[in-house]
Order: sequence, then C-alpha cells, then structure tokens
Amino acid sequence: MKMLRSLGMSLGLAVGGLTAASHAAAVPVSVNCTDLIDIQSYNLGEDASDQAYLLVTGDAAGKQIDERFPKTGAWTAAPKKTPVDPKNPVELWKGDLDEGQYAVITVTLLQGKGDDAVNKTYLDALKAAEQKVPGSDAKTLASADDLKKLAAAKIKADQSVVTKIKNFYSREKKTDHFGGQFTLIVWNNGGKIVKRLDPVGLTFGEHPGTDPKIYSKLKNTRNNVLMKNEQNEWEEQQLEPVSDDGGGIRVKELENEYIKNGSDNLRHTTDYLVEVRVIANGKPLSWTAEGEVTGIDAIHTYWQFGD
Repeated sequence: MKMLRSLGMSLGLAVGGLTAASHAAAVPVSVNCTDLIDIQSYNLGEDASDQAYLLVTGDAAGKQIDERFPKTGAWTAAPKKTPVDPKNPVELWKGDLDEGQYAVITVTLLQGKGDDAVNKTYLDALKAAEQKVPGSDAKTLASADDLKKLAAAKIKADQSVVTKIKNFYSREKKTDHFGGQFTLIVWNNGGKIVKRLDPVGLTFGEHPGTDPKIYSKLKNTRNNVLMKNEQNEWEEQQLEPVSDDGGGIRVKELENEYIKNGSDNLRHTTDYLVEVRVIANGKPLSWTAEGEVTGIDAIHTYWQFGD
C-alpha cells in the first residue's frame, strides 16, 4: 500500500508538471514604426521640411511605458525625405506577454523642437484622463469583450484631452505642433497575440470639406503621396490604410487650419502617415481595417479600428 501511495504521488506530481508545462508560454512581441511619411509639412513654404518625433506612452502588464523617438532631437521629414526606413524600423516597444497579459501603447506624433515642459503638461493630462478608465490597472484581460471595452474607454479618455489640444500646442503660442495620435493594444489570448489599433478620430471640426479640422483616422489618402517607383523616381500615389502585404497599418493624421497672411487667411494642411507593424514569436501579424464608415466619396470613407 505504501508503494502504491508513493507511486500515486509520483504520478500526481508528473501530471501536475505536465499541466504546468502545457500552459501557454510567454510570447515575445515587438511593435515597430516602419514608415513615417510627410505628405504635407507643417512648416510653410514650397520646399518646407519638419522636425518630427514620436511620444510613446502606456502600460505593459503593469509596467509603465514612457519613451520618445528619436531619443534626443527630432527627425527631419519632408515629402521627399522619409525619416524612418522600412528596412530599418524603429522599435517602439518590445516585451514578453504571459497568458492574459496585455500592453496598451499610445503613440503621439509631434512636429517641432521637442519642448519637454509642454510635452510633460500634455502627457500628464493624458495620464490623468486614462487613469479614470475602468479596469485600467488590471494586468490581464479575460475575454475579447474586455478588450473591446478597454479600447473604447481608452479612446474616449484620450479624446477628452485631444479635443482641447490647442491648450497645449498652437501656432499662435509658437509651440510644437500636435500631429496625431493612436492607441495599440496587444493581448496574449491563450498563446495567440490579438491586437487592435484605434486612432483617436476626428477631434475638431467636421470630416467633409476644407474647413478647419483635426483628425487621426484609418482612411485612404488622396493621390498625393510622393513614393519612389520601380525606376527609383518620385511619383504621386494613393495609399490605403493597410499595406499591400497586409503587415502594416497606416494612420492618417491631418489638420486643416487657416493662417493669417497679411489681410488674408491662408488655408494650410498638415498631413502625415504613421505605419506600424506587430511582430509576435518572430513573425509579422496581418491587419484588416474594420468598422467602415462610408463617406460622401472614397476619400471620406474611413474605418474605426484595425485588428
């Protein structure tokens, strides 16, 4: 009996060991910026260029994310100068996610010299709004419905700040310029990485027309993006929110404004694309644009999120 009891205990330990080993292992994930395209510069002039940079904030399994790219200074961006090389992407975040764990990563594009004091005021306001999101301190998600609710609440919190963005950044105050914002959530659901990208959306004005407005959306560009063709020559192209290979998702970030020009008002557009890719277990994940909102034409059609 003693031998049988010992054998039973050994089998129990072995089965327990197998059960523990069978749990989904942590998944290594990286989020990369693979393109930053200046369609129309914030600075004025026919050959104008910008100084551009990204602020990356958020939380990954309870660990705070607070980064800036580039680390110091800014990239030079112009319609014929792409500061981020798709062959040498910028790694915005990298980490391992255990089963149920998730990362919330918010990316803000700015043009300017990088005023740390103004940026801190903006980021503090963003953090204060996000801390009010129900369940924002949880380290895991239990279901796809939880992911959806978190994404919706997070965007609503961010919109409460971005709709007042001119309180932080404005041409009149001679500050840096807010280019746009989006949030990416990556979640380990039983060993499979689930992702969702939500642009902060239309935060000022109306979508159609040429009146003043600010938005970050998943939408088609006009046929005005300068890209090099197979002959290595610049030509105007139209880009969709998902790259041709399906691995990249592009957020279009635009502002229409009117600038005093003597006795006249000059209409000026700042227009950028930020492309990101997610790598899990060393493999790129594919994207689709979801939640179509049909506009008055193809240019004004947009998608609410990507997954």
